[in-house]
Amino acid sequence: MNKAAILGIAVLIIIIASATYRFFEQRKQRISDDNSPVVLYMVEVIDKKEISANERRSRENDVNGPELTHYYQVTFRLTTDSRNDLVLRINKSAYQNIEPEMKGRLFMQGSRFIKFETDIPSDEPSEK
Repeated sequence: MNKAAILGIAVLIIIIASATYRFFEQRKQRISDDNSPVVLYMVEVIDKKEISANERRSRENDVNGPELTHYYQVTFRLTTDSRNDLVLRINKSAYQNIEPEMKGRLFMQGSRFIKFETDIPSDEPSEK
């Protein structure tokens, strides 16, 4: 075999090994999150961002035009002594209900965002 073929095979093996490693790491994280208890944190919302990302390849953009995907990211600060920041990617409906400087309870299962409840009472009248 010539050197180019050996180099090509080596690169292919590295790519397959990297993809396999990434797959098993994601699977391990998902299993860990599923088996973790739901934990409550008292937090304050520091920042929120809507991030646009184009997930298409350049040739697909030329044929179909660019299509943007939006990610919703919120930064929470723990109100405990540690004052650590948690940066989480959340879904659109939860993102729309969160505003900076809100305080409330953050529910997480492992590294997975479950929900955020604010201390501010809702404007809707309660039914009796």
